[in-house]
Amino acid sequence: MIRSFLPTDLLAILLQDGSLSDMARTWDGMCRTRSRLLTLSGLLVLSLNPRDRRRTWVWANGFGFRGLASVRKRCMDTSWEIDHLILREQDTACCSSLLERLSLTGGENDVNRIFLRLPSDSCLIAAADEAGFSCYMREYLCWLQNNRQPASAPAANSDSIPFPRRKRPVDDYRVFELYEKCLPVSVRRVTGMTFSEWQANKERGMKAEWVFDGEEGLAGWLGIRSSGRVGQIEVMADSDERLRRVVDYGLMFLGNCQQLFCLASETNSALVQVLEQRGFSRVGMYAALAKEPMAKQKALCLMPASA
Repeated sequence: MIRSFLPTDLLAILLQDGSLSDMARTWDGMCRTRSRLLTLSGLLVLSLNPRDRRRTWVWANGFGFRGLASVRKRCMDTSWEIDHLILREQDTACCSSLLERLSLTGGENDVNRIFLRLPSDSCLIAAADEAGFSCYMREYLCWLQNNRQPASAPAANSDSIPFPRRKRPVDDYRVFELYEKCLPVSVRRVTGMTFSEWQANKERGMKAEWVFDGEEGLAGWLGIRSSGRVGQIEVMADSDERLRRVVDYGLMFLGNCQQLFCLASETNSALVQVLEQRGFSRVGMYAALAKEPMAKQKALCLMPASA
């Protein structure tokens, strides 16, 4: 039976034999240590917070537990992402049922898109496909053990890229224009063809954003996140040369981090090459999936004609 998560479900999950895995990945969770105890304690705290908009479902029968799925919004309520999918990796039936249930709830709540990221070799991708999710992009997770001293700022020159500045709200549309130049149509059809769609579907977790001004619009954009000694970057640039400079600025800003991560699309060979030239290694590959839930049809309210 699939139902909403209850705090008492924690006991049933903890009594499992350790065969459960959290298969879902979010952008800001790629570089975290995935402890089952920390995950469950986090779900408990959020379930007790009346202001949290998280929705969590479990497949349970009494004290028997089979799986859990939870979603959170991305940047707006019309866009969800699955941040936890806890089950046995081979249990495709449970996976499909949980994804169908949360999709139904998404449609009832006028959600336009639900995102899910899974390891690219997971058998759950077929189960997600059964539930209506489609893979729109594959990504490499690139990792660097940073043993170097913090780098100084790259020198700017007329053929390269100007110094960065912190992004301001007025820059949002210019970042969107750069996004249109950098990402293929096949990806933008899912992540947003219009400015409002892109705003709703953006990944969560950026701690700081920087922009690089060009002669016509922005020449580059850099998003960074750090937690303790671990850092993560995301980059866009309008040329390969400028891409190298944006990556170098990201490495400079996170120079005190011991481990650095970056997700790079399989089709973005220029970024993968730049990262590998800087010492990054590919340590994983992920499938980015999405689904448009069926919106709940509103019943017509008919009024009898007056005599």
